[in-house]
Amino acid sequence: MACGVASAAEPPAVVTLLEGQAALLRGTVRYALTEGVRLQTGDIVELGDKGAAEMEFADQCILSLGPKARFYIGALVPRSAKTGGISDLYLMQGWAKLSSGKAAAPVRMTTPVFGLGTADATAVISVADSEGAMFVEVGEVRVAEGFVKASPTSPVRVRGGEFLSRKVDQRSTVAARPAPTFVAAMPKAYMDNLPSRLGKYKDREVSPRATGELAYTDVEMWLKAPLEIRRPIMQRFVPKANDPAFRQALVANLKSHPEWDPILFPEKYKPKEPPEPKSAQEAGVRRPSN
Repeated sequence: MACGVASAAEPPAVVTLLEGQAALLRGTVRYALTEGVRLQTGDIVELGDKGAAEMEFADQCILSLGPKARFYIGALVPRSAKTGGISDLYLMQGWAKLSSGKAAAPVRMTTPVFGLGTADATAVISVADSEGAMFVEVGEVRVAEGFVKASPTSPVRVRGGEFLSRKVDQRSTVAARPAPTFVAAMPKAYMDNLPSRLGKYKDREVSPRATGELAYTDVEMWLKAPLEIRRPIMQRFVPKANDPAFRQALVANLKSHPEWDPILFPEKYKPKEPPEPKSAQEAGVRRPSN
């Protein structure tokens, strides 16, 4: 899809609407997510069973997260960035609605089931267990099957009014209208356009309230996520390898994140000392006689 930061001077993504339980995982700390908080690269947002959160970008792109959402910001790139970078967002489970206009900066949203990307479109996405679905209200969305980042050349196109569904290890199907089960489960607020409330918080920054250090169970799904997610997340938890409980859980689940092995057992990766040279007698070399 398309959204990003309008300029380095403007806030990147601001939480402008919040309902129900919502947590922000930043660094190694859990925070209570509140309206007005600025989100940044590396942030994880998790919503409760009845939670809802809306974040707005300075370029008029709006992203709404719905119940049970598990969302990770891989990268936020300014719209004016000369590098031509793309913002990378990840929806690992739950509901989301994304609305962007022509002025919005490029962004990709990747899920365990499909990756999507476009500009000037509005779409509703749902991800649960091993399947996902998406209804495109207006515009056109490019889709890549699997946990794959979408691109302008991704083979599947979903146009306004069409509905895509896919199960892991199966091909996508595109229908002319959304499935009744999808509509019935969709958050009611998604029936309407997403409201903009950015003006209320554009010049008023709110700091999130810390609620405690994160335990392994709090971030287990992220430490076991695909490598492109778990590797950057891993970096901030390296100091936790010295925490007995966290370390024990890491060792018990090492098969799911083998990149922790050098951190947990550095002695295994130390260069081996070269063997001492053998004496002439040990090497079986005769000494020359006089």
